[in-house]
Amino acid sequence: MGESGGKCMFLGTFEHSIDTKGRLTLPSKFRGKMDATVFLSRGFEGSLEIRNEQEFSMWKQELELLEPFKKDTRALMRYIFSNSADLEIDAAGRIKIPTNLLAVAKIEKEVYILGVGSKIEIWDKTSYDQYEQDNFSDIEAIAEKIDNVGG
Repeated sequence: MGESGGKCMFLGTFEHSIDTKGRLTLPSKFRGKMDATVFLSRGFEGSLEIRNEQEFSMWKQELELLEPFKKDTRALMRYIFSNSADLEIDAAGRIKIPTNLLAVAKIEKEVYILGVGSKIEIWDKTSYDQYEQDNFSDIEAIAEKIDNVGG
């Protein structure tokens, strides 16, 4: 992303608003790490996800390694790729989010923009507040459960 074209690290949580034309200004901290074109996809748990071309291509390749004859694989591929768009970042650092993606993420105005490692998540503010309340109350137990999977 950005000048290096390599992996980026996105960190932090930012509150922003969608304007009446469906445009979102990306945090200035993130813009310097991004190419002029980004890929926006429907995420999980109600989020939208932004990746650079390299990350999106790697993700696509991983998904294409899944068994194509399985119904669940085809459903996942449809879910992701039919709800994705390549977007240009304008001179003001904004992207125009397609109306279908605003609708599936239940985004109306106020959003959180989260840096999540190599990708960025966009959440409706109310939805994320509820998600956080429902899922982060015992993060230690979640971390322990994940750690025990490999051991």
